[in-house]
Amino acid sequence: MILDKLVFHSIKINRSGRLIMDLLQQRWKKLRLLLQWCFIYSLPIFLSACAATQDQQIKIEQASDVKALQQQETIVEPEPIPLSPELMFSILAAEIAGQRGEIGTAVELYKRAAELVDSPAVAGRAAQIATFTRNQQRIDHALKRWIEVDPDNADIYIMQVAIFMLQDDYDQVVKAVDTAIELEPDNTQAYLADLAENLNKYAKPQQALTVLQQLQAFQNNNIDALISYVRLAAFYKHYDDALSAVDKVLKQEPNHEGALILKAEIHQRLGDGEQALRVLSKVARNSEASDDLRFAYAKLLGENNQIIQAQQIFEQLRNDDPENDETIFALGLIALELKDGLQAKKYFSQLIKQGDQGLQAAYFMGLAETMNEDIDAALVWFASVSVDSHRFQSAQSRYINLLAERGEIDKARLHLKLLRKENPDRVVQYFLFEASFLREQGLDQAAFDLYGEALKQHPGQTELLYSRAMVAEPLNQLGVLEQDLNQILAKDPNNAQALNALGYTLADRTNRHQEALILIERAVSIKPDDPFYLDSLGWVHYRLGHLDKAQRYLEQAVELQADAEFLAHLGEVLWQQGKRKDAKKLWQRARSENPENKLLSETIRRLDPLMVE
Repeated sequence: MILDKLVFHSIKINRSGRLIMDLLQQRWKKLRLLLQWCFIYSLPIFLSACAATQDQQIKIEQASDVKALQQQETIVEPEPIPLSPELMFSILAAEIAGQRGEIGTAVELYKRAAELVDSPAVAGRAAQIATFTRNQQRIDHALKRWIEVDPDNADIYIMQVAIFMLQDDYDQVVKAVDTAIELEPDNTQAYLADLAENLNKYAKPQQALTVLQQLQAFQNNNIDALISYVRLAAFYKHYDDALSAVDKVLKQEPNHEGALILKAEIHQRLGDGEQALRVLSKVARNSEASDDLRFAYAKLLGENNQIIQAQQIFEQLRNDDPENDETIFALGLIALELKDGLQAKKYFSQLIKQGDQGLQAAYFMGLAETMNEDIDAALVWFASVSVDSHRFQSAQSRYINLLAERGEIDKARLHLKLLRKENPDRVVQYFLFEASFLREQGLDQAAFDLYGEALKQHPGQTELLYSRAMVAEPLNQLGVLEQDLNQILAKDPNNAQALNALGYTLADRTNRHQEALILIERAVSIKPDDPFYLDSLGWVHYRLGHLDKAQRYLEQAVELQADAEFLAHLGEVLWQQGKRKDAKKLWQRARSENPENKLLSETIRRLDPLMVE
């Protein structure tokens, strides 16, 4: 249902991932030491420092990254650093090298500087520069030196976590996080959130869960640690483990809203909507319930088809906070669910006025205007969806289909051509999209020609070759089909899809049945439980006259997936075996569910014309 789309918009529900190495850069921006050592020396400063005696201490001016400084909430006084001419030269030369893009040189110079003085600030700056190299050994060395001079800085241990993950040293990951939490227990939640996020991205599921279980905080039933585990276990669909952990939280704090929301969401994923609602229904009615909990409850109501009740709660939330994007978005989705295009338009218009941070309102405005039968307005909205929106592709599809419904095929194709020019990194996808669109309009020859144009620009591209082969078959271009599929198999002999497609075509459209059998058997050996491949295997045995084998494989295909074409094939085999009543039952079953299937209709017409009447 349309309310399910709420999960893609709500920042309450989703968190975006980051690359491990980017984590180092992001973590650095949060460090207090960035304020103490983010600078570039000017020549006058350098000269005055050289004139100073060795035991003289100065405060370093901070000027290298104005934006970084502006983003900090507070300014921390830099540590006094005893300077020597050698130290000053290393630092100045390193900064100049960095400005010139000579990062390797800068790293080596800062490495020397960090060894000359026991300064957390210098060691911290050396670590920051090292992260720009993306070199694990350099970063690891810089972090170790930083720990030597500043062993009580928890952020350093969190930065080490990224390196240990890249080295698959999860024992050290556990030790580093334990140390950071011990040093700064107030930051436990933030540290665990970073850890879980990156475990999710880079560790195997069981390894990720094991790391969280090994943390001292988890073993001590720390609520933040338990909650992090619940989130990750639920993501991996280890629902029993997640429920067990969330119950440990609720045993300590029966009204812990975050745990209650997680427990309800897990039950919802398990298909037990009634239990999910029971978890939240009582606490959601409490006057002290937070907006987050009421929002989660309303979302669950919507997902369980209690639309009006969900709408009432969302309206209450909007009354409390009239400009909350999440609530307005939810109300807009509910209006669409209730087929109220005018009301939906009202909500999404407000989102657009407020900046549309989710980059989705224009798409849903298009849906609303389509519902209002204002197609011109809908086209404008779909065309205006930002390329940065994850609704962009859906918007293009809607736009093209609306034009097709109005018979404006040329305009639709022109739009797709422009998209290819504007998005050169997605050219192949847009060629595939346009060809699929043309086939939906019954324009197989135009699609075939387009694939030819695409392959001139991208010769040997597998998806284009396979797609052209599929449109070549109904156009009786079997030579092209065989050529394209063989080109794929030359590069990838175990491409099961190409093996099956070529084998089935040879079995169905030619007398090269033995060759077809070899190809299809190879496909089945690669994917033995694929119903399409089993159907092909049954069909080639039928064409070879092996009726019993044909029946066996086709029945396996139908058992896995009762596709109309599988039933048509099995029915034909039964017909040829003299089991005509059984064949008719299968065809009747298939026709009741797929009355427009061409292969099924042709099979019935060919073998039992009376059944057509």
